Amino acid sequence: MQLTDTLRSNVGRVPAAWLSGSFLTDKPVPGDLDSVYVVDTADLQASMLDPLKQRFVTVVAQSSVKKLLNIKVDSYILEWDPTDGPGPTSSPDYYSYRGYWDDLWVRQRDSDPRVDSVPRRGYVEVILDGYR
Repeated sequence: MQLTDTLRSNVGRVPAAWLSGSFLTDKPVPGDLDSVYVVDTADLQASMLDPLKQRFVTVVAQSSVKKLLNIKVDSYILEWDPTDGPGPTSSPDYYSYRGYWDDLWVRQRDSDPRVDSVPRRGYVEVILDGYR
């Protein structure tokens, strides 16, 4: 929770986090938690104006917290640009990255691409500050 609170202090609101990783499995000794923080584009851009905030946000976005802060979390940031629905005003990058994370976490990694294409697991969306 400290990572989430620190991210909030740097970007403001964090609407949600998507969680996956071995902490959400039945592994007796889980390795890490994977977290994608959903952050409003306007809040993210505002934080980039402050060099200290920019450095912290970059560490979170590039999954460097595990190494630099010695915690068992792989973290990333998904920029969310609120629109009134899918369409030409929505960012193609948003759809691409949203689809990437969904595909990565619901598919089993297998050497057979046919098996790998079938959804076999999931992830959890935790609403933090809410989508507004």
